[in-house]
Amino acid sequence: MAILPHGDQLKLLTIIQGLRERGVAIAFDSNYRPKLWDSQDATKEAYQLAYKATDIALVTFDDEQLLWQDTQPQDTIKRLHALGVKTVVVKLGAEGCLISESPKDVPIKVTTTPVETVVDSTSAGDSFNGGFLSCYLSGGSVSEACQQGNALARLVIQHHGAIIPKAITDTLSNPIKK
Repeated sequence: MAILPHGDQLKLLTIIQGLRERGVAIAFDSNYRPKLWDSQDATKEAYQLAYKATDIALVTFDDEQLLWQDTQPQDTIKRLHALGVKTVVVKLGAEGCLISESPKDVPIKVTTTPVETVVDSTSAGDSFNGGFLSCYLSGGSVSEACQQGNALARLVIQHHGAIIPKAITDTLSNPIKK
């Protein structure tokens, strides 16, 4: 969204809200990069509108902390549920992630296996999102999807660049396939 002029951001968000109202599930990753935005206020305005149209938030705590000054991941979860997000996944890097599917839930931690050497973390979040969505949209639970997201991100950060050989990603087993 940051690369779009303000008016186009609003048009996009209106389209997304319309899709959600028609039953399309919407996933959103804020991926906050301060240099891409005119101001924090402009970012907050756009993100609040985006979160109000979001079913599944796949956010990174470092980004949320930087923009919203959240002191702990639970603050992020509470804020996003208050905006209407149904499922909140807060990515915590080497610590895995926290998930909450309802404001009444106690967040569940999904751990990951840390890697010895991180070669390039450039697309760790996007890799997580891809693994998560692939599993979730194939019928996996949020917890299974987080495990798949963690597994893919763990593979990607051990290589240079965002695209790794297919032979490596083919080694991932889908936890929902029997």
